[in-house]
Amino acid sequence: MLNLPLLFTLVSTVLLLYRYVIYPVFVSQLSKIPPAHFTAPVSSLWIRSKRRNGKTGIQSIFAAHNRLGPIVQLSPNELSVASLDGLRQIYTGAFEKTVWYSELANLGIPNLVSMLENKPHSLQKRMLSHVYSKSYIRSSIDLQELSRVLIVERLLPILQKAAESAEPFDAYSLNQALGADFMTSYLFGTGNSTDFIRNMKARKETMQNFRTKTRGLPGKEKASRELDALILSLCESAGASSQKTLSGASSHPVVYSELSTRLSKSGSPLPNPINLAVASEMLDHLGAGIETTRITLTYLQWELSRDSGLQAQLRSELLTLPPLFSPSSEANLPNYGDIDGLPFLEAILKEIIRVYPPSPALLPRVTPQGGAVIEGYTIPGGITVGTSAHCMHRNPSVFPSPSTFDPFRWLGKSEVKRREMDRWWWGFGSGGRMCLGSHFATYMLKVLIVTIYSNFQTEIVDDEGIEQEDSFLAGPKGEKLMLTLRKVEEVKE
Repeated sequence: MLNLPLLFTLVSTVLLLYRYVIYPVFVSQLSKIPPAHFTAPVSSLWIRSKRRNGKTGIQSIFAAHNRLGPIVQLSPNELSVASLDGLRQIYTGAFEKTVWYSELANLGIPNLVSMLENKPHSLQKRMLSHVYSKSYIRSSIDLQELSRVLIVERLLPILQKAAESAEPFDAYSLNQALGADFMTSYLFGTGNSTDFIRNMKARKETMQNFRTKTRGLPGKEKASRELDALILSLCESAGASSQKTLSGASSHPVVYSELSTRLSKSGSPLPNPINLAVASEMLDHLGAGIETTRITLTYLQWELSRDSGLQAQLRSELLTLPPLFSPSSEANLPNYGDIDGLPFLEAILKEIIRVYPPSPALLPRVTPQGGAVIEGYTIPGGITVGTSAHCMHRNPSVFPSPSTFDPFRWLGKSEVKRREMDRWWWGFGSGGRMCLGSHFATYMLKVLIVTIYSNFQTEIVDDEGIEQEDSFLAGPKGEKLMLTLRKVEEVKE
């Protein structure tokens, strides 16, 4: 007699075995892609184990690429790609963001980073692209004014005092303050900005809130509420000041005014009040400004402080600028064109971002409904794919000794070699979703480097924990860099 329960069990077992083992390992389109771990085609446990406690697993992913090539399978539904072909298709094609990004909304309102679909993102990005364009940044009177206030009135006196006392200071903490003050000044105007350069207590409280929120630490809800309250207060102040003529001592709330005006005139139905939509966007820009500055400037100071010869070579180039900053000088700041034309400064900044990208993790996207062909592999729709700056920047055929900080690799190269390195350099992303504020960030970092290294020499006191952490926004593990300053006596006036 036929044992129906046994037959049912056998058939079910075979079907399950085919569905979850045989098909993904031997039959599916993804089966042809090398797995980063032998379990990757059938389970996500391996990559999830690498991503515990907020980690990204980028070192394990990079090691898999070194062993297996430009495309590897991380789980049944996720791939990592490290190639120009992948970069072009994923980030300039029709690939949209994964649902993970929706967690980055502020005040419950989507912003440019958290918008999943490309069309609404494109519409809102166009509203702000003008005030973040290179041509606008180069000629902005507001940016010149806020740079003068932040550097001459706030930063240089603190640096001068540190140099005179020879007391160690935490450059990492100060860099966070510089990012916040520069960003809020451009968003809301200097009359409404934070003053974390001088207000240590407020700096510590706000930075701790950002840390707690972004890392999902205990107290995340409270930290989010306090950050929301801060950004709404700044928006309110900027809204009031933009309605009146500003004094010569204050810069205009450039970004806030632009987005508010464009949203109100867009004619598109807004699901939420305009002020909340603006606040969500402003909070995202503030966080990005802080992270870019704290990570990039900290590692730049660390590398330069390890090599006095590099400092001297950079300083000799900076001293060609007319005129230089000085705590006792009323001279105007060098314009962006002058700063942007310094090749060694450009090489140092580019190399720091190559070796220590602020966000080295995969930036995930979803393959479109019709699928895609990347590196010769057919990938069905609905698969998560991503590229990382860490993997792109460490291709040894493009960047020999890729983990070594070597700014000279960008100098004296043939046009062909330079173009190749530029194509693989992915510091600000690419395509329609690339960093909106890349030109602002570049200006901010360069003007701060010029300020510091035209006037001072930095030396390391304590760099314990300087290794870059494995997180989406990757600063030093020790969250500090203790330096001393020494005044450079022969500075061009």
